[in-house]
Amino acid sequence: MENKLIIAILLVSLVVVHSNVASACVGARPLAMGASFIGLADDINAVYWNPAGLVQLENTEITWTRTLNNRDIINYDDFLAVGTYDPKSGLAYAVGYINIADYYPVGYTDDFSLVYQDNKIRWFICSLATKLNEQLSIGGNIRLMDFGLRYETEGYWPVADSATFMGVDLSFFYQANEQLSLGLLIQDFNRPKFKVLGQDLYYIRNVRPGIAYRFTNSFLITASIYDLLEEVEMDNRFRVGMEVEVENIRIRAGLDRGNMTLGLGITGLYFVIDYALLGDDLGDTHMLGVIIPL
Repeated sequence: MENKLIIAILLVSLVVVHSNVASACVGARPLAMGASFIGLADDINAVYWNPAGLVQLENTEITWTRTLNNRDIINYDDFLAVGTYDPKSGLAYAVGYINIADYYPVGYTDDFSLVYQDNKIRWFICSLATKLNEQLSIGGNIRLMDFGLRYETEGYWPVADSATFMGVDLSFFYQANEQLSLGLLIQDFNRPKFKVLGQDLYYIRNVRPGIAYRFTNSFLITASIYDLLEEVEMDNRFRVGMEVEVENIRIRAGLDRGNMTLGLGITGLYFVIDYALLGDDLGDTHMLGVIIPL
């Protein structure tokens, strides 16, 4: 017990905010476009990026994106979702799941033993959206979030704690015309609070506006801002991306807060396969996703 108390004191300043995790999001297609998908939101990835955009679904869609490498240091290892839009009721609805499992060194004890932080986070998402008129739709998510935190180092008892809480997202999607669309996501609208290892923590209320413009049916550009209200300090909040379609291949590129992203999409008869490469500070991370329309 004494060892456990000692390590708890040593680690108290390391919890959450001092982690070395690289920040990314979900969906191989959105991430290849610089993670600037909020103003587009035209496929099942909208579950995370802008649930109001789910009203654009023409079929029921299922998706799964998996992070292929750097799984211990990049957020969002797996993303699964299924959703549909019912024109008769005017409602779109979906469910999703996000898995995060990070394990990495965060510091040393007084005797220079290396300390590892083990995060295990699960999101269970329910999405709902409806059209207010032909151009404007509103949507939202209720997310049940399970947050597990563990510290371990050789020669000490591990320290662990967990919390379960609710996050709420609110979003809007506006189709100005055939070329221009606008989106707004207020992620964690309720600013959920929780406690682990005796510390009161919270998720920021992340306001994220976005825009998309189609120059032609085969070429579009997107842009968005991460954390518009600047609740977290960062040097660059801007995300931009592009997508070019050549027959059944989509070529993508972007900048996610200064980090280069690239990707490809291949459309088959019964599925779409998406690949993303996240460069620079995102660690040359590879992601692979599939979307299946039903």
